[in-house]
Amino acid sequence: MNKENGLELVRIRMIPDRTLRSSEPVSGVSDAVKLLTREFGDLDREILMVVNLTNQLQVINANICSVGTLNYTVAHPRDIFKSAILSNASCCLILHNHPSGTLQPSEQDLDMTRRMVSAGKILGIEVLDHVIIGRSEMEYVSLRQEGLMETDAQDWKEMEQAADRQPEHKL
Repeated sequence: MNKENGLELVRIRMIPDRTLRSSEPVSGVSDAVKLLTREFGDLDREILMVVNLTNQLQVINANICSVGTLNYTVAHPRDIFKSAILSNASCCLILHNHPSGTLQPSEQDLDMTRRMVSAGKILGIEVLDHVIIGRSEMEYVSLRQEGLMETDAQDWKEMEQAADRQPEHKL
């Protein structure tokens, strides 16, 4: 086909990397943290990962969406939800680490969480929790358990704007 006059046909598919665990349901945040503690290990920079789940809370897969710097990482809704959409996930968990060991969520963490919850509502993929993982095994904070994931009732236009807002870049 002549590319000047035609349209390229593309295929989008997921390619499995490796298995992290059996297909046991995730019954709580601690199960997700146990599943991924090894993946975050002794990292020297922030890593943001999404865990995609079925209706029965069985793990479909996990995807590293962003690799950042020592104290922040940037993620857009399209990065977070790409693997969830391709996996036909009904819900997901967002996890990222704080290499400093401080578990206190930053304002950027809270803003990103609000954006992802709003985007998930639009897509029909619920964000169950955003978990910040510390340096020690099983050291974490759940934003849902801390009451930091609640969103005010907004109209759809406001949710769309929040989901598409670009994060502030730092140099």
